Amino acid sequence: MGATFSTVFESEVPPHGTLGGDNRSLLRVREALDRLAAANGLTSLLAFESYSPEDADAAGLLDDEALAQLPPAEWFAPAAGLAAVNALREHLEAHPDVLAAQAAVMEDLDSVGDELEAAGRAGVRFRFAVIM
Repeated sequence: MGATFSTVFESEVPPHGTLGGDNRSLLRVREALDRLAAANGLTSLLAFESYSPEDADAAGLLDDEALAQLPPAEWFAPAAGLAAVNALREHLEAHPDVLAAQAAVMEDLDSVGDELEAAGRAGVRFRFAVIM
């Protein structure tokens, strides 16, 4: 399967369950998007990225001692994430071809926006994570 950038929900969000879709384009440009957001006074998607000890354990990234020191995942209000996604999307619309494969990135942002809207309707908090 490989790694992907995904929306993780604190509880079930119809129709997504507890995990949003695979956003490989966002994964590929995640650092570039972070720099773009910082340079333009926008909130980065990385501001909503958080990991639980279970994530790291499942990926085999940390030993038991490091896992014990990892804080619980931080959860965020969907409206805050949606505002960040929409601001990034608007900036990219106004600046075509600023990112590699920008059309695919825009599609991923649309998907994430739809997921966050669903989370808002369900009253469920979210976080972003790179899923292995």
